[in-house]
Amino acid sequence: MSNPLPEHLAIIMDGNRTWAKKHGLSTIKGHEKGLDVARAICIYCNKLGIKNLTLYAFSIQNWSRPKIEIDALFNLFIDFFDNKSQFFHDYNLRFNPIGRIDELPKAIARKVRLLEESTRNNLGCCINVAINYGGREEILDAAKRIIEKGLSIEDVNEESMKSNLYLTDTPDPELLIRTAGYSRVSNFLLWHIAYSEIDINQKLWPDFTEEDLEESLNIYKSIDRKFGGSTKND
Repeated sequence: MSNPLPEHLAIIMDGNRTWAKKHGLSTIKGHEKGLDVARAICIYCNKLGIKNLTLYAFSIQNWSRPKIEIDALFNLFIDFFDNKSQFFHDYNLRFNPIGRIDELPKAIARKVRLLEESTRNNLGCCINVAINYGGREEILDAAKRIIEKGLSIEDVNEESMKSNLYLTDTPDPELLIRTAGYSRVSNFLLWHIAYSEIDINQKLWPDFTEEDLEESLNIYKSIDRKFGGSTKND
């Protein structure tokens, strides 16, 4: 049994704050290191030929964190868009933000949209970055769009729901990786991960490497995927 390389890989990048505390650093230093790792993993996924990578950057629930941390994180985002996003162009990556982008501070929302537009025609790996995102909120937003379009009850099905979600044209992730050892999905891609394989990695995100990704992919390739059915191995 050998599954092909996933067309869509999703990652919950957890452990930045724990890593910073472990190293006696400020919280934002953990987020900075985590952003560096995210950049490296984006480039490596593109090298491997993975077509879609979805990263959980900032959830709607993260607004409950201390204001000083949120402000520092948003400043980090601004610095990223201004000074560290050139690799999207260098490696022909597409930047596709998902979430309630227009509810972000205007300065950040504007930079998000600019990078999205400037990479729209890039043909490398599509990097879906979940910013101000929630899985339940995505489903609610899709339901609202369906109502606004006036679809009849008969036309409300998986296909029409999928076409109104944030990741309209993207296949569901075959593999979801979560770092830092926590076995929960934290309101991430709730519709999309119905049959995703889930790999819980014990490493904190700032310590995650290309070798760790390869290990997760190798585990995934060996899994007998059943999608609720059975296989000849049963």
